Amino acid sequence: MKFMLMCQFQPAAFAGVSAADEAQMMQAMMGFNHQLIQAGVLLAAGQLAPPDSAQRVFAKAGRIRTEEGPALPGDTQIGGYYLIDVPGEPEATGWAAQCPAAQFGAIEVRQVAFSPL
Repeated sequence: MKFMLMCQFQPAAFAGVSAADEAQMMQAMMGFNHQLIQAGVLLAAGQLAPPDSAQRVFAKAGRIRTEEGPALPGDTQIGGYYLIDVPGEPEATGWAAQCPAAQFGAIEVRQVAFSPL
């Protein structure tokens, strides 16, 4: 079963984080990535560009409209993701619980309901 683990955070969670702490967090995330690879469950992963670089696209009544930036400043944002293939939800939430990013926010776990690939 495929699951998406979405790393959610509040921008304020990173306010005041030192460069040394940020480097330590990145090292912990690389270790987590390696664990997923070694276990053979990782299908894809990525860190997203900052929310202020986002483009939101709306299509209504045949009209296309775009807006720059995140939905609302200060809202919970997605900073990265993992796509994993595991036997079931208990294993997916188990991996999410090990993700170092959970220290600064939450890891949302959702089963992929349909995939054309």
